[in-house]
Amino acid sequence: MVSNGFFGDRFIDLAGRKGINVDVISSEWGKIVPVKDIEAKLSEKKYDAMTVTHVDTSTGVCAPIKEIGEMMKKFPETMYIVDGVCATAAEPEYVDDMNIDILITGSQKAFGVAPGLAIVWAGQKAMERRKELGRIPEYYIDFDKWLPIMNDPSKYFATPAVNMIWALKESVRIIKEEGIENRYERHRKNARAMQAALEAMGFTLLADKEHRAVTLSNAIYPEGIDDVEFRKILAEEGAVVAGGLAAYAGKMFRIGHMGNIDTHDMVSAISAIERTLYRMGKNIELGAGITTLLKELMA
Repeated sequence: MVSNGFFGDRFIDLAGRKGINVDVISSEWGKIVPVKDIEAKLSEKKYDAMTVTHVDTSTGVCAPIKEIGEMMKKFPETMYIVDGVCATAAEPEYVDDMNIDILITGSQKAFGVAPGLAIVWAGQKAMERRKELGRIPEYYIDFDKWLPIMNDPSKYFATPAVNMIWALKESVRIIKEEGIENRYERHRKNARAMQAALEAMGFTLLADKEHRAVTLSNAIYPEGIDDVEFRKILAEEGAVVAGGLAAYAGKMFRIGHMGNIDTHDMVSAISAIERTLYRMGKNIELGAGITTLLKELMA
């Protein structure tokens, strides 16, 4: 298991509850696990599978899944499983080209849909591995149970969350209308603008610059900022952010900029952060964040 943060570590707990033996290779928070280190670990012995979190929301780090996928060609017996929850539909993910065997994501992040749907892509290697397992204890998440429905949605296996399926259908329509490559580029531009604006206001970003995600930013507070007070005043100013996790609890906040957001959303968010800092008595040049944001967006 390759972990770049809190949610990469969650796989360890999940595997433990299933009685699965795992080896873990982790990075310092804010950094990636280098591909060469992953290759060295895989070379030690035969592994049935390897998991990688594409974007870990606890750190804002984006793993190099393309480079990892290329390296995985050297280990054809090991399934390459990617957690794309905070990446799919925003960060490039090409299942076949990147040699991904299983991609797992959810409806609530870059798809711009409410929480409620788990979405799974399983490649040929994964389907063949499923056949080798025979009867398994899992029922509702069994690939073999869902495959007939994927081939013919009129067939019955279990009652789906119909309203969520319709919402996802609309989301996919919006994505196709924009064009997936255009969507990737928009997320890149929005992220760089948001991150530059946060830095202009005195925040430090946890993730290394070359590995920052496009879906969210993890901003470490300047000295003297109380986390609870900051998020309380920010909510009064009309914006809600998530707190830091684990060792960074109380030391930073996490702000998303993914899905179908537009310039108005970003301007409103950055303006709310500026007003919050001002109300907290922080020596800030009002307009610095907004100016930086707009310069980056209009470039």
